[in-house]
Amino acid sequence: MNSIVKKISLLGVFVSLGVTLGYGFSYIPNIELVTATVFISGFLLGIRAGFLVGLLTESIYSLFNPYGAAAPPLFIAQVVSMSITGMMGGIIGKGNMGFKKRDLIIFGLAGLVSTLIFASLTTLSFLIFTGLSLKKLLGIGLGFYITHIVSNTIIFILIVPLILKVLRKRISPFTPTTAGETP
Repeated sequence: MNSIVKKISLLGVFVSLGVTLGYGFSYIPNIELVTATVFISGFLLGIRAGFLVGLLTESIYSLFNPYGAAAPPLFIAQVVSMSITGMMGGIIGKGNMGFKKRDLIIFGLAGLVSTLIFASLTTLSFLIFTGLSLKKLLGIGLGFYITHIVSNTIIFILIVPLILKVLRKRISPFTPTTAGETP
């Protein structure tokens, strides 16, 4: 099997895993593993693949969400956010990341920043299509935002490095290294 087919297969696995984890955690408010899955895909497969996994994962999850499909502004915000997360994983994956304290801080910051981007864009979309004021929206959702940001930061510090340590050994031989993109 050639490397392009293997990479496409891995893309499909990451999209499936992200969507499945999204549904699996959908009834636990603001605790999710979709962001981490998309980030890991970018880290291991590169910037373009991470972007594509983010785009496809969030598109499928958002369109077939157990609570109903997202309104167009929210859908766009979610898809853009997850695409950025996948690209962020690809950018960070280019570095010589190990599992030292400095690296764990970088992973934690990636979780924090990607979740802040998601929260900011989805909040902006809510303001566009609901007409709520920012003050009222934050009053309603501040606890959810804080839970989401803190939980993802912790997931990125504690869980993402462990998963990457295992997957790096198993996936790296299957992913092609091309100019400008490190698996």
